[in-house]
Amino acid sequence: MADLYTFGESLALFLTVDTDSVLTADTYAFSAAGTEANVAVAAHQLGLDIYFQTKLGPDQLGDAVAAKFAEVGLKTDHFLRCENYTGALVRNHGGTQPFVNTYLRRSSAGSTFSPADLDEDILANSKWLHVTGISVAISESSKEAVIRAIEIARKNKVGISFDLNFRKKLWSEQEASAALKSIIKDLDVVSGGVDEYEVIFGSKDPEENLATVAALGIKTVIMTAGPEEMRIMHEGKRFNYTPAKVKLVDPVGSGDAFISGTISGLIGGLSIEDAIAQGSRCGAAVAANRGDWALMITGEKGILKSGGLNG
Repeated sequence: MADLYTFGESLALFLTVDTDSVLTADTYAFSAAGTEANVAVAAHQLGLDIYFQTKLGPDQLGDAVAAKFAEVGLKTDHFLRCENYTGALVRNHGGTQPFVNTYLRRSSAGSTFSPADLDEDILANSKWLHVTGISVAISESSKEAVIRAIEIARKNKVGISFDLNFRKKLWSEQEASAALKSIIKDLDVVSGGVDEYEVIFGSKDPEENLATVAALGIKTVIMTAGPEEMRIMHEGKRFNYTPAKVKLVDPVGSGDAFISGTISGLIGGLSIEDAIAQGSRCGAAVAANRGDWALMITGEKGILKSGGLNG
């Protein structure tokens, strides 16, 4: 039995090293990226048994991405390969300049993920499923995989979390709203930024969006606002949580570390308040360091070790 089952597109990440602009950089650091991948890595660092599925191309870039997951201890023998190319992301490191992301992902291997690719038996016997709006956005077949995964999880009483993860480069606000509103119901956790809730659920009043989502049978609704106070509705109880302030180095991946730390805490038996506090610490650790992966986070059975942030 896996503690956490998740799936999604993995990208080869090229991050500038010598300058803070793709226009002038000659040297890049190579890693892997992807929102579900980030969640999987952070949860693995917290000591959970992770079953992460992704789909890569037949190219050396796919081999290199798979090797990055193996380096951090994630199992890769069930990774899928297909004839489409492995997608990529090129970006500056953001030390002095605004972040600019260049995606090379249209018709990528990851976008061909479909319901037939799901390991249904593994999912049915897992403790938790995590899915995101990005996997709904990248293709129709990937969207159908998300819908099917939720059906399997719900039928087998597997916990389910959904991160809105709205990306303007992937689809329009209207497309995102229509698709996600048709999917988001009867889930354990829904998380996203205050602006994402506004896009998907339509109100400029955050409290109205919070109540709307809770009424869809969502046990816990989490509305983040970057480093500012977040709003939470849990089983009808409304409360706020203020994240600890850190010096921002690179926010990319911090939201993934937050939701991963939160759901890992819930899997590990923490209360919702303590789980969100743990998620906040995980997100802050990534925001205060360069790169998407939360390798400085360590824990056991989903719970941060005392002191729990290395590096």
